[in-house]
Amino acid sequence: MKIALITGASQGIGAAIADTLNNKKIKVILVSRSKSKLKSFQKNLKFPKNSLIISKDLRSLSVCNSLAKKIKKLDYLINVAGATKGGRFLDLNDYIWEDGFNLKFKAAVRLSRAFWPALKRSKGKVINIGGGAARNPSNTFMIGGAVNSALNNFSRALAIQGKLDKISVSIIHPGMTLTSRLEKLLNTDAKIFKKSVKQILKLKCKAEKIKRPTKPEEVANLVYQLIRQRNSNFKNISIDGGKIKNLR
Repeated sequence: MKIALITGASQGIGAAIADTLNNKKIKVILVSRSKSKLKSFQKNLKFPKNSLIISKDLRSLSVCNSLAKKIKKLDYLINVAGATKGGRFLDLNDYIWEDGFNLKFKAAVRLSRAFWPALKRSKGKVINIGGGAARNPSNTFMIGGAVNSALNNFSRALAIQGKLDKISVSIIHPGMTLTSRLEKLLNTDAKIFKKSVKQILKLKCKAEKIKRPTKPEEVANLVYQLIRQRNSNFKNISIDGGKIKNLR
């Protein structure tokens, strides 16, 4: 049985990926800070016995390394965790910037490094979930754009090493996706621009020339397609209703 470790797996895109892979009879290791959310989600899986939950805060280097010591065999590392905060530039202090990089960027780097020997043995895959802000900056989502840009560059470089070690590395850049995180960002913009959440969403869809936001399940299906592909190194894919082209 193939094994996938998914970070940020208690909700949103991470949960959708975990559910999809579990349905395909891949053993899923679900990592998130909230143990209660993980337990609740695990109960609703089609094959709950083919899953393991680990409640850890991935902002810590020691935690990332401890996961690799605990999990000796791994086929797929899927880095999803990281809800960077939006807001006005002058309201975003150093701690908020550091927190954004620690959870999404540094955790992906640390876990990739820690699990690299196991992935090399299994000829596995690393799939990072970035975001459309890597290419389309916003003055109310600066941290997310910077973090996703860094993750995109790292993924491209890691794919070069992966080619040498027979490990596939790819990155997916979802645009606006229907998650609780999107709700928070819309609420932030609604307060800044003094409009309703519905108005902000409509304006964003119009500006991005899309009819609707992406569904988490659509991102999850794309992850599974990459897993199935034998030669998927290096895939850099945007799933955003056609707003931006693939990042090269």
